[in-house]
Amino acid sequence: MNEMNSFVPMTPPNHFVKELRGVLDQQNILSAKTKQKVLRDLDQHICDDNEKRIAKLRIRSIQEIYVSETNYIHQLDKLITFFKRPIEEQKLASSQVISKLFGNVETILNVNKELLVQLHPTKENIGQVFLNTAPFLKLYSVYAFNYKNVLDTLQDLPKSHPKLYRFVCTQESRPEVSAKLNSLLITPIQRIPRYLMLLRELQNYTPIEHQGYNDIKAAVEQISKVADHINNLVQEQENMSRLVSIQRSLSGCGKVNIVLPGRKLIKEGPLMKVSPEGSTSIPRYLILLSDMILYCKEWVDPEKLVCLRVLPLNKCEAKSVMYKRGLFSINCQSVEFVFYTMDAPHATCSWVEMLQQSIEKCKANSLMPVKRCGPLKLVKRKKEDNTNKSDDNCYSSPTKKMKSLNSLKDTTIVKSNQNMSYMASARNLVFSFGSTLKKLVGRNSV
Repeated sequence: MNEMNSFVPMTPPNHFVKELRGVLDQQNILSAKTKQKVLRDLDQHICDDNEKRIAKLRIRSIQEIYVSETNYIHQLDKLITFFKRPIEEQKLASSQVISKLFGNVETILNVNKELLVQLHPTKENIGQVFLNTAPFLKLYSVYAFNYKNVLDTLQDLPKSHPKLYRFVCTQESRPEVSAKLNSLLITPIQRIPRYLMLLRELQNYTPIEHQGYNDIKAAVEQISKVADHINNLVQEQENMSRLVSIQRSLSGCGKVNIVLPGRKLIKEGPLMKVSPEGSTSIPRYLILLSDMILYCKEWVDPEKLVCLRVLPLNKCEAKSVMYKRGLFSINCQSVEFVFYTMDAPHATCSWVEMLQQSIEKCKANSLMPVKRCGPLKLVKRKKEDNTNKSDDNCYSSPTKKMKSLNSLKDTTIVKSNQNMSYMASARNLVFSFGSTLKKLVGRNSV
């Protein structure tokens, strides 16, 4: 009898309740009043069960954030305790090498230790904790910006620092470490995206009417901004590194200064240029920047390039000529080039899309507010007297033009006519570019 009194009926599973509700709703086995009452009770049971399930998932998400942060700090402690500090104490590398390898990882560790103190599995103000910490998480951008140098330094360790390399291998094999140095160094790079994923999961399991929902939503937005900030810095660093690499590859007389603030590399690659007659084609290398196109060819050294023409992007037009054959054209005022790729037609489509988007963006937000001339063909400069300078085709502003007129006596404006040869016109253009392009000369015509 006591056992019967202490018996508590089991709550039916949620899927069974939903199935039962569907049967009762379709069958006329109850009176209308009874049916309405039973369906209302079943709906309440389903609702209560969903709320309990979401509440459990929310608690699990909070616990996962705390456990994840604990494990992350353990990884950073391992990196500093077994690698950074022993290397400094034993003087196995210079301070510059240590800085390249570890960056500001100790500063990051201090920030995350403070974050862990504020986090707790039972706390409900997780969103507010991340809102308070978000401004300090921008320190990760410094580490991410330096991460390429970290990889380069690690790759060169066996040759450049053999003693340090042997020490690293020894530390990696220790039982308390059991991890590669590169796997520890990448953990800060992965951390901000991890925060974003965990907070979005917590937001999904937090009801809108919950008192902490707005803080969690704001924290997701702030961490997302931090992630975008880091990604933009890394992309700018990669872009600048590639621009510097291209600058070094330019050789011969046609060397152009392309490393300027705000200039971005959009696309580059080898193409085949069709001759005007259409009978032959020659290999060329095209470099699409945010404000210009460099039309180049390979130098004697395969890793070197010679710039043959500089095409202002806001004066260009690009279109597909024969899609199936992979042909497309670039027009810049009176100059036209027809190219094709050796790859599939989709490669041509990619070139055309990139060119058209870049041209449209350059025209809308031009980096060159002053008047520019047409496509520059780089030619050898010959000696000229001051009376043969033309200021109609230069990059100078009206103010600079007036200063030039005041400083030079007996200067006349030479207008090109139909009988003037192309070489003479190009020579006048190159001469009048001023300080911006005063070192640009080329050896070959296209």
